[in-house]
Amino acid sequence: MIDINYICKKHKLTILEKTILEFIVQNIQNKKKISIRNVALENFTSTSVIYKCMSKIGYSSYSNFIYFLKINNNSLISKDYSFEENESFKKAINLLKKNKDKLFMFTSTGIANNISSYMNERLALLGIRSISNSHIQLLENYFSKDIILITLSQSGETESVIDILKIATKNKIRSLSFIGKKDTTIENLSDISLISTNDIFFADVITIFEEILKRI
Repeated sequence: MIDINYICKKHKLTILEKTILEFIVQNIQNKKKISIRNVALENFTSTSVIYKCMSKIGYSSYSNFIYFLKINNNSLISKDYSFEENESFKKAINLLKKNKDKLFMFTSTGIANNISSYMNERLALLGIRSISNSHIQLLENYFSKDIILITLSQSGETESVIDILKIATKNKIRSLSFIGKKDTTIENLSDISLISTNDIFFADVITIFEEILKRI
């Protein structure tokens, strides 16, 4: 489900905090409802310790952490959802599957930043290194072999994203883009493009991303 050992090492958690995470994850996997008070009681600690643990691993609240765990434990897509596994989708799966040891860098602007932050957290829960904002210095040739770039743009013509992609292309950095329109500059610059022309672009991006994660 998630790599607890990686999270503990990354955030320097205590033995108690690791035990708390393991307890929460196990209960979510078993589809049991657990309140923060129950977690505290079962682990002989206080709710303040649990709140502190959530904060250390980057979550603003206990309920927010539970939400991410439930998403990771269940598909966001209903059983009636018809998903087309086209060639680009398969390439995206292979890109993530074969590069789990690399650093995934997300770039986006505006409301898309909320989606890229979500995607960044999802990778972190799986023990995959990622950052949700662009650092141009990481795109320089010295780091290029260690970076996979993921971009989001509903228009496919976001200038700042295009600029980042041009640098990535110059330094032969692999790129995956989620786009809301066909035949755009970002599509042409990207190694792999996943295009959704529906009115619910951002919801589609999350859905597609979750389907990719299920297959890696």
